[in-house]
Amino acid sequence: MASIYKRGKTWTANVFVLVGGKRTRRTKSGFGTKTEANKWAVNIENQKMQNELIVQNKVFVTSFEEWYLVFKEPQLETATKQWYKRTLSLLTQKWGDRLITDISSSDFQKLINEYGDNHVKSSVSHIKNITSAFVRYAVDEDLIKKDFTRNVNTHSVVKSKDKELKFLEVDEMYRLIERVKNNEAVTSRMIYTSILSGLRFSEVAGLTAKDFNFANNTINVNKSWQIHDQKFKETKTKTSNRTISMPETYMQIAKKWKMGKEFAFESELGTPPSDNAANKQLKRLLEKDDSKIITFHGLRHTHASYLLSKDISIQYVSERLGHSDMNITLSTYAHLLDKKRSEETNKALSFLDNVN
Repeated sequence: MASIYKRGKTWTANVFVLVGGKRTRRTKSGFGTKTEANKWAVNIENQKMQNELIVQNKVFVTSFEEWYLVFKEPQLETATKQWYKRTLSLLTQKWGDRLITDISSSDFQKLINEYGDNHVKSSVSHIKNITSAFVRYAVDEDLIKKDFTRNVNTHSVVKSKDKELKFLEVDEMYRLIERVKNNEAVTSRMIYTSILSGLRFSEVAGLTAKDFNFANNTINVNKSWQIHDQKFKETKTKTSNRTISMPETYMQIAKKWKMGKEFAFESELGTPPSDNAANKQLKRLLEKDDSKIITFHGLRHTHASYLLSKDISIQYVSERLGHSDMNITLSTYAHLLDKKRSEETNKALSFLDNVN
């Protein structure tokens, strides 16, 4: 039988259940009225009668942390780990010691709404998706019966930064190449390498002298350097392991570089410069020519955009970039391809007009 009583200004309900043959108490407090407390108790009694009662009722954030440490942390990169830790911190702040069965869809929607008042939509989506992944696990493990995140919507009032794909125009690219190709700064050499190869920053940083094949004019990409972890790791995807053909002019210049014992691009600290250092150098160089300011990753977009503008096939560009799927390349550079398609349409119609 249930026990319902008033404590201060709120009501508390107790229901006794059997766990492992022992009688234990399920309690919930904070109800505004006796009717609400009684409704909760009746629901627990019904679950007990139908053998649907969750008896391993843990604190939500405790279960979330256990799940993260066992199933997620060993497989994640540092940047992704930070999102899981940020999510755990937010859940702990909002829900504290609340039990996993006491969280409802409205509770989660309120949390998402409050977080969205001060964060961009992409950040809100990270929090929602990570929490949803845990809740689906909790349902599979019979920790809860329903996925309370399923009907929750992302909410944000903070405008996201402009996500327009930023890359250099051809004349800007040429000027940058002239700036870096004979520049002895390690960051300049990294910029020069990226703009002619399309490599990600972590891939450029992970190159060693052995990865340069001067006989065949190729660079072998087989690992990446993770700045935060300060260690080599596998490339982003299996298709990121690739051998890239490089211009002979670049290879002749690179052949003269003094490379480090462990890294091709080695700073005075014995490790590659940080992405922050590379971005600062890139900005300085671009400002000298009044060129558009882009990030180091924008060099990769510049490389791909230039090749696509020269009628290089999308399949080859995708392979050169190391994308796991050509659809990624298509979606990333869709606006460029649409522009190219429009030019091709006009060209085709011009030819067809001559037939008539």
